[in-house]
Amino acid sequence: MGPLQVVEDTFAAQGFHVLGFFSDDFGTQGGDDGQIDSCNGMYEVSFPEFTIDHVIDVDGAGPETPQPVWDWLLSQPNPGAPATLAPDWNFHKYLISRDGKLVAHYLRETWPGDDPNDPNDSFESSEIVQGIEAELAKPAP
Repeated sequence: MGPLQVVEDTFAAQGFHVLGFFSDDFGTQGGDDGQIDSCNGMYEVSFPEFTIDHVIDVDGAGPETPQPVWDWLLSQPNPGAPATLAPDWNFHKYLISRDGKLVAHYLRETWPGDDPNDPNDSFESSEIVQGIEAELAKPAP
């Protein structure tokens, strides 16, 4: 099971959800529906995923137009590091509060849960898990 699915499964009953967006902006990550279904089956992914045309204009050649969800996301105030909201590659992660505010975002290198490459890491010590828990602890709007 993939790490994002573990996070979804852990917090779904509390109202947290993971959404995945596939785009070819960074190479061949998009894929067709069959490829996405195959990848989801391999990693036991059951959270909603969407194929979109573009997130950002990565090569500057245009005329790529971001999808509305990305127009909104990239127009939000940056809640902190990293310096830019735009993803630099695949697996950039965004945490949105219950009242629809962007509260954190994480580079692809930030592992969502227990990083298997770090023997000192645990699910509970994950920066992403701690961010989710802090948001879930806040009263619903």
